[in-house]
Amino acid sequence: MPKNEEFIDIEIEEDDIDDYADDDFGFIISSTGELKSMMIPDLLMDDPPAEVKKILKIFGIKDIHTIDSRTIH
Repeated sequence: MPKNEEFIDIEIEEDDIDDYADDDFGFIISSTGELKSMMIPDLLMDDPPAEVKKILKIFGIKDIHTIDSRTIH
C-alpha cells in the first residue's frame, strides 16, 4: 500500500427490508403514478384484503392472477 493512501470510514445503514412480514403487500408506483410492480404474498393471492382490492381497482386490475413478475406499466 502506498504511504499516502487515505481510508474512508463508511457507515452502512441496515436496510429496513426486515420490517416486512410474509403477509405484507408492496406497490411500486412511478413518479407519474403508474403501477410498475407489486409484491404479493403467496398465501393471500386467492383472497387479498378489501383494501388491496381497492388499490388494484384504481390501477384497473380486476384479477390478481393475471399479473406476473414483470413491470406492469
